Amino acid sequence: MRSGHGSHQTGLDADIWLTPAPPQRLSSAERDTLSAEPVVRADGNHVDSERWTSNHITLLRMASGFAEVDRIFVNPAIKRALCDQVDGDRRWLAKVRPWWGHDAHMHVRLHCPDGDVACVKQDPVPAGDGCDAGLDWWFGDEARAELARRRATPLPKLTLSDLPSACRAVLLAP
Repeated sequence: MRSGHGSHQTGLDADIWLTPAPPQRLSSAERDTLSAEPVVRADGNHVDSERWTSNHITLLRMASGFAEVDRIFVNPAIKRALCDQVDGDRRWLAKVRPWWGHDAHMHVRLHCPDGDVACVKQDPVPAGDGCDAGLDWWFGDEARAELARRRATPLPKLTLSDLPSACRAVLLAP
């Protein structure tokens, strides 16, 4: 992705919309103009009960169940909704991690492939379901200040030289 999503450059990250697919087949023009709909209210603190459904919980549970999936990033309000709404086996919630900007999609990060020496492994996901007091931080003054700081700091422009060598080789291939 040349749009600055640096984490997507290694092939281990994918964004998946939380907007359900429309019932009709879309034309090319419709696909090009379709946008994901946020499932988080404008206040950023709660999911939108008009858009958030049990299907979202099912989708996140299924995605986290794949052994290849290391973690899934969602808006903190989505994580809080999961913590409030999921009963029974909650172990899968550990893979679902709060992060800013994921109010209309989930960001899926895969484990490094076996034998890939160039791949940098993430720290292990902390123990527990992630619904502890640490989740509260995302809704406090410190988190709001950090988000404001991040929004005020422009991202550096992604250039070809910033890409991993394997990605550059693909882009520069004849």
